[in-house]
Amino acid sequence: MVDSLLISLGDVCRQLLPILGAVALVFLCIALKRLGTLLEEVNKTLQNLDPAVKSVNSSLEKVQAPLDTVVKYSHTLDDMHDKTVDSVKRMAESASEGVEKVKDYVVDMIREADPYDEVRPYEENKE
Repeated sequence: MVDSLLISLGDVCRQLLPILGAVALVFLCIALKRLGTLLEEVNKTLQNLDPAVKSVNSSLEKVQAPLDTVVKYSHTLDDMHDKTVDSVKRMAESASEGVEKVKDYVVDMIREADPYDEVRPYEENKE
């Protein structure tokens, strides 16, 4: 009984296999045709985008010159800032040295005026 069932199923499968293969081929042909249509539409879309890309590219080329100018001015401002900082530092150092020289000069003048008086720098009263 089981053997006759398996033999019957084998016969049915031998008859259905070519039919199922043909159905699979039909579906494969439909899928390939739709894929081809999709690729053609994508190609048309890309061709329609070509003028837009060219327009954007030309706009970017027009904007490039002002951007170069901005970059040039930015570098110039950076250089000016660096030189200003250096000048202020040198000026502060020079002023500090000048104050020290004036202080030493005043102390020397006071000592010369009264050599017996001991001149001491100002110190805060620490109590």
